[in-house]
Amino acid sequence: MFKKILYTATGIIMVFLISLSCSMKKNSWWQEPVIGVMADSTDWMALQADLRTTFERVVRTPQLEKTYSLRYVTKNKFMRYTRFKYLILAGTLQSKGRVGKIVQRVCSDPVVRKNVENGENFMFVERNQWSRDQLMLILVSKDIPSLRQKIMTNSSFLYQVFDTDFKDYLKKIMFKRREQKDIEKNLLVNYGWKIRVQHDYFVAQEFPDQGFVWFRRMYPERWIFVRWIDGGDTTKLDSYWIVKERNRIGAKYYGGDRVSDKYLFSPRSEFLGRPAQITTGLWENDAKVAGGPFKNYTFYDALSKRVYMIDIAVFAPGEDKLPYLRRLDIIAHSFKTIFEMED
Repeated sequence: MFKKILYTATGIIMVFLISLSCSMKKNSWWQEPVIGVMADSTDWMALQADLRTTFERVVRTPQLEKTYSLRYVTKNKFMRYTRFKYLILAGTLQSKGRVGKIVQRVCSDPVVRKNVENGENFMFVERNQWSRDQLMLILVSKDIPSLRQKIMTNSSFLYQVFDTDFKDYLKKIMFKRREQKDIEKNLLVNYGWKIRVQHDYFVAQEFPDQGFVWFRRMYPERWIFVRWIDGGDTTKLDSYWIVKERNRIGAKYYGGDRVSDKYLFSPRSEFLGRPAQITTGLWENDAKVAGGPFKNYTFYDALSKRVYMIDIAVFAPGEDKLPYLRRLDIIAHSFKTIFEMED
């Protein structure tokens, strides 16, 4: 159903949007983590609360940081933002301004208009329309109440449209050059698992008999460790055990780091297709007067009969931590066991 929603009006949209751009498209530009919003001013006033709720998710690091930040594109900046990497165009069949005219053309086909009017279609995803590597999400409904309802009902899906694309983009640029494949090969040979190792990371500590490898990167400091336990004791997939084990590791290897009781969450979910306990929160170290965010994935791998703990953390005083944490998460999700490697 979503595929139909996303692509029904593609041909119509392309004809109109290409007319706004030069025949030779320039590269897009971006300011992380901003998503530009194009909408007629009255529509923006009515929709912004729902759009902000959908895309501006808050993470404690410990300060409040937004995963994405919406920026309304005013009339005098419209042409400049046609080259912005991530855009939302929002309007209704009743909209009258510049964006309203785009919406009217998007819905000029009778079939598309009818589907929008009856609520079957309300969003269209377009790529590379005004610039290279651009992702544009067009949201349209018959009126503002209908569009607000559609946005909130499909909030998670709308968020994932941008978040999935951004993660793919990050993965591409992070490993574009000088990936440390020799380290990755040694991990696979020696321990039966691997993660992708970006060029600035190094192995800080390595204890095979204790099932522990710690990777680190400096300035600002960020790290990721992998802990594994043979035998497949799935009772360890428990938030109490995870915090206790992470505190033990912090005391032994990190000079006294421990998990803070504040903002600690540990829901059951999944990680790379496996049931997992995903624990997020803050780490702290009183002796060093330090702290920051962490994220921990603990799961059981049936093929290797091991419990794995993959943990990422950041220490960047005075800076936003979320960009670093997001990139660490890309590395965590590159995890593979020897059983998953292609021949």
